[in-house]
Amino acid sequence: MKFKGLIKKTPTLIFFLIILSITSTCFADFRFVVMGDSRGNDDGINTEIFRTILEKTEGDKPDFIVFVGDLITGSKHTDTHRDRLLKWKDMVEEFAIPIYIVVGNHEIESETSEGILQSIFKMPENGPRDLKGLTYSFDYEDAHFVIVNTDRYKDSHRVGSNQLEWLKRDFEKNKEKSIFVFGHEPAFPMYSHTGSSLDRYPVERDELWNIFKEYGVAIYFCGHEHLYNRSNHDGVYQVISGGAGASLGYQPEEGGFYHYVIVDVRNDGICEIRVKGLGGKVKDRFEIN
Repeated sequence: MKFKGLIKKTPTLIFFLIILSITSTCFADFRFVVMGDSRGNDDGINTEIFRTILEKTEGDKPDFIVFVGDLITGSKHTDTHRDRLLKWKDMVEEFAIPIYIVVGNHEIESETSEGILQSIFKMPENGPRDLKGLTYSFDYEDAHFVIVNTDRYKDSHRVGSNQLEWLKRDFEKNKEKSIFVFGHEPAFPMYSHTGSSLDRYPVERDELWNIFKEYGVAIYFCGHEHLYNRSNHDGVYQVISGGAGASLGYQPEEGGFYHYVIVDVRNDGICEIRVKGLGGKVKDRFEIN
């Protein structure tokens, strides 16, 4: 009874509780992190920067990470290549954050490379028959995540008709969900990888982008260029996140800084995207519906 009397005498408390209940719906329903390009000269990995980014990521408590390729500086020597990938995997597992990988060009150095990846990283096997565990999709909460392979052995810089047909079938089955797509190479590169990204085959690139538009894909995450960049092409965002340790060849104002991307998928239908540098400062922030 005393508590009820207190409520009647303090209407501001009621107002506070109502506001609290409303604003609580804006908290993240789930959170994932995107990063890419951690390769370096220390056994193929920039361990210092990559470990720092993983430590920072752990503090942000994501549900999972999507790593958009170029885990290591690869090698044509099978044993060296395998050892570097195993070292990378061991580093990530120290932090106990689930991780999904995208194939980068530096993971594919010889005809044995794809088999090595498939044996070390057990990704979903629902992709095209010849790309099991290399192209795939999965669901989390009410969202759908699709990983495409832009770097097949001796056939880089393209997705190819096989994957394009698979993508259309996958999107058709999941068109009522929010769809996020990840690949290694940009569709619209910014600087040094112009001509050595998906723009090498512009007809295929445009077909891929038209599929994104047809099925309401709002954002494509990629790496390959060692920088951060956000751009919008015909209503679809491209976010390049290639700053997890690979050498930076650009000025900070051009996106040349080490970073990772936090994506909060909110239960009001809005995704908030923040880019954090090594010092924890938010370098960019935007929302998509």
